[in-house]
Amino acid sequence: MDEPRPEALWNAEPPQPPAGDPLRRLRALQVISVQMILAGIVLPIIALASAPDLLSGTETPESVRRLLGPVLMLALGGLLLVLGLVLNAARALIVRGSLPPERYRGPAVLVLYVMAVILGTVVALGAGSTALAMFDGGELSVGGSLLLLTSTQVGLLAVTGGLVVLPRALVGVRIVGRTGLGRSLLIGLGAAIPAWIGATLLGALAAVGLEAIGLREEAGPLDAFLERGDPTVILVAFVLVAPVAEEIFFRGVAYNAWERERGPWVAVLGSSALFAAIHGSLFAFVPTFAAGVTLALLYRRTRSLAATIAMHAGFNTISVAIVLLVRQGTLTLPT
Repeated sequence: MDEPRPEALWNAEPPQPPAGDPLRRLRALQVISVQMILAGIVLPIIALASAPDLLSGTETPESVRRLLGPVLMLALGGLLLVLGLVLNAARALIVRGSLPPERYRGPAVLVLYVMAVILGTVVALGAGSTALAMFDGGELSVGGSLLLLTSTQVGLLAVTGGLVVLPRALVGVRIVGRTGLGRSLLIGLGAAIPAWIGATLLGALAAVGLEAIGLREEAGPLDAFLERGDPTVILVAFVLVAPVAEEIFFRGVAYNAWERERGPWVAVLGSSALFAAIHGSLFAFVPTFAAGVTLALLYRRTRSLAATIAMHAGFNTISVAIVLLVRQGTLTLPT
């Protein structure tokens, strides 16, 4: 079967489900998986609410006995969440696999997203000593730092490869689109500077607004690493790994999946919202969302992931360069 050309998807309207839609098959499995996912979310919340000191790290014989119930509830919730996600993804691959190649034939984007976050968290556990060193001022190993900073991206790539690329759930998506590699890179790098300026201004305005209602941004573990982490690790993680992995998932998978099933504007706004959410900062949400919209529109225009990777890399390079210059005392930022 011929693969669809990117032009065929350019202004495509969301497909309307026909009578006897194959997506209705195995609906019981979908219902069960959703119930398991919801239970997997609710049970940990109940466990943490019933035992606020569950994560405090203080252990006495009395506290161990008292926290046994919440710990078991927390573990059960995690197990149900993972099993529900796997069941939901498997059902989607079976049911959607019969759709024509111009449709999206993989698991729901939100399911992929949560699975990637969970997998990234598991990968990050391998760098536990480095994570502790960020808080207590200890030595940051190069390998542990790189693993910690790229764990989420590893999760994104693993989920994309296993549940989208291998089952050919998005036929026709290419790293290099119709603009060609050289032109794609030039377009992306050229867009990085104005995008960075615009996002920085929006971030400053958002910070002023949040501070006006009593919220203040506090330094986190990432800020601690940027202040004293290995510069090579920072460059590899933020300029190489993050742009490639995040663009493959958020523009390559999320954007294309939603565009084929929901239309271009759901694709632009939805992929940008997920992109902002994964960065995990209320203060960074507005500028990151704006950057995500710019990347999505660039992808819609060029159909080239190489262009968005180049823009993302250029954007991050500017930020990393400023951080390193401030660390060396070469540059002083206004406070």
